[in-house]
Amino acid sequence: MHAAWTHPMNSPAAARHVDATATPELRQWAMFTHLAGLLSLLGSHIVGPIAVLIMWRIKAKDSPFADDHGREALNFQISLLIYFFGGGILLALATIVTLGLGAILTVPFGVLGFLALLALQIVGACLGAGAANRGEYYRYPMCLRLIKGPADAA
Repeated sequence: MHAAWTHPMNSPAAARHVDATATPELRQWAMFTHLAGLLSLLGSHIVGPIAVLIMWRIKAKDSPFADDHGREALNFQISLLIYFFGGGILLALATIVTLGLGAILTVPFGVLGFLALLALQIVGACLGAGAANRGEYYRYPMCLRLIKGPADAA
């Protein structure tokens, strides 16, 4: 179904491309797919990505719009997991290598890093949800696009 589809984000006018085929139902679904990532704030960091994955796969074949928003939201959630756990590992290694003296720096950096990731997650999900609700395509900042789409394969 997606083989002949050219992704609008590959065009120069990608910033505010509105998908005229996105029905209000698909826009709402895409919006909640972005917001589902915020479930991670309730406890476990894996809950948000799993919720996004489930929502994405339910509507992925219905429309390129829902597929794109779901893939982008999942890539963002995976990126946040990598940043969170990778940062924690780097801070732990810095503490171990400095025989504990690095904790003087790693604790404040850890707190600041956690708060920055928290802000990135909340603001990013809200911006993505808003764009989906308007029928626009959206790209998260600082997102590793590990799950490629049909247009990315070329």
